[in-house]
Amino acid sequence: MSVQLNTKERITRFTPQEKLDILREWERTANGMELAERYRVHPQTLYRWRRAMEQGAQTFLSGRKPRVDPRIRELERENQNLKDALVLQAQELMLLKKRMNLV
Repeated sequence: MSVQLNTKERITRFTPQEKLDILREWERTANGMELAERYRVHPQTLYRWRRAMEQGAQTFLSGRKPRVDPRIRELERENQNLKDALVLQAQELMLLKKRMNLV
């Protein structure tokens, strides 16, 4: 049985509470295909909602992604720059070794 979704229809946005209600109904009925057809969502969407809820119910219910601290982003950029510099140095060292016939 496959689910046929009409792509010309308006995409429905569900509130976090509606998503939770749909997931609870899925637990009670254990029929994800029927729910997907009734609410006109792809069955994979139900699994994605469930996984998101399991990873963090509070984040899931808020309807937004967790905010990433700008300091962490800056540290991640700095870390990547340091990794790139290390690769460059390793390449230069290998080139010097080859020129001196040490490798």
